[in-house]
Amino acid sequence: MTTDTQTTPTASAPDSDVKPPAPPVYAITLKIFLSFALGYFLSYALRSVNATIAPLLEADLSLGPGALGWLSSAYFLSFASVQWYLGTWLDRFGSRRTESALLGTAALGSVIMALSDTLLGLSVGRILVGLGVAACLMAPYSYFRRVFAPQKQAQLAMWMLIAGTSGALAATQPALVLAEWLGWRDIFVITAGLLAFSALAIFLFVPDHDLAATAHGQRLQANSTAAPMTLMQLLSHPIMVRIIPTTIFFSGGFVALQSLWVGPWMTTVLGLSTNETGQALLYFNAALLAAYLAMSVLSPKLEAKGIALARQTTIGFFWFLGCMVLILAWQTPSAWWAWIAMAPGIPAVILIQTQTALMFPKAIAGRVLTTFNLVMFAGAFAVQWGVGLLADLFARMGTDPSRALWLAFVVLFILQVASLWWFVSRDKPMSTDTA
Repeated sequence: MTTDTQTTPTASAPDSDVKPPAPPVYAITLKIFLSFALGYFLSYALRSVNATIAPLLEADLSLGPGALGWLSSAYFLSFASVQWYLGTWLDRFGSRRTESALLGTAALGSVIMALSDTLLGLSVGRILVGLGVAACLMAPYSYFRRVFAPQKQAQLAMWMLIAGTSGALAATQPALVLAEWLGWRDIFVITAGLLAFSALAIFLFVPDHDLAATAHGQRLQANSTAAPMTLMQLLSHPIMVRIIPTTIFFSGGFVALQSLWVGPWMTTVLGLSTNETGQALLYFNAALLAAYLAMSVLSPKLEAKGIALARQTTIGFFWFLGCMVLILAWQTPSAWWAWIAMAPGIPAVILIQTQTALMFPKAIAGRVLTTFNLVMFAGAFAVQWGVGLLADLFARMGTDPSRALWLAFVVLFILQVASLWWFVSRDKPMSTDTA
């Protein structure tokens, strides 16, 4: 795979001409990061908690796999649907105003979930939560892209993912213990308060440095008509066309598995109890947290040695497939270790988003990042609900629930193989700019 040739989109304004404000001093940078990190922590916890409390939801609401898949994937439906508008808001209004406003919507959705007794009510709340946390990673990524140097991007991205995975970690055994003690509804009440606090912190502590960089970049780009600016232009750009299938079935597929189906896999296929599954999910997310931490240190060193982000990502894709083979083949109670084995490859898979943003001008960073996110979370929605629908279909054909879920995973694996073939067969130089 060729990875050393530098490329930029046709006629885009070079970032070497865009001079953003100097990066904030350490104390302000820490305040900025922690404000963003709290929001993403909560976002990831809300995304992942259904995998842990699925048995409680099933018992309380009599949900089957298809209904459970819908309830969880509704988050991704609303999350994905707002991404393009979110990119425009980030480019126009900046990260501070956009994210703090949206987090208030997430707080409202969390309250609705806590008060609802029907699948419809829970779905409305879940949709509002997905809408409200839609900027929790894109806002900081957009901010970092505009304010900090290119060589800092991978490390900053990994630190945000560490914060998010900490939320996923909190959504495992700790969330289960709390749900069994207080009830699953009270978890959403507490989360609503934390979301409101996060919105306030971002509004108060994040300066508008990104808006200055955006305004300067847009002035430089005003005379250029070839740079991709609309959603369809971005989606049809050769860079995006190449990565869309892997973004759907690897990045989106992982989100779908982590946030729901890894839990039912362990209970239905491996035969673990609810508590055993909660513990296994805790270990899985702890391993993922360690992998992000390691990658935040390792990735810049690999780049310095000539192993570009594209090559790191390709290695991550193959690692993912190898672990999927192990997961499908190993079906004893101790097979939860196969999910732990997947963790080291995930950060490299996720890095393709950072790499993609660096290949476009800073002035449209919000739209590029959110276009990628739209594809990824549309994929997460499709995979999460699709696995449930396939499991229901195979069950109606007379297959037992364990085998039905296994067959649904086989279909996902086949789609991942096909998407990786597309990615590799359209091997183009993919690298970051240096400005």
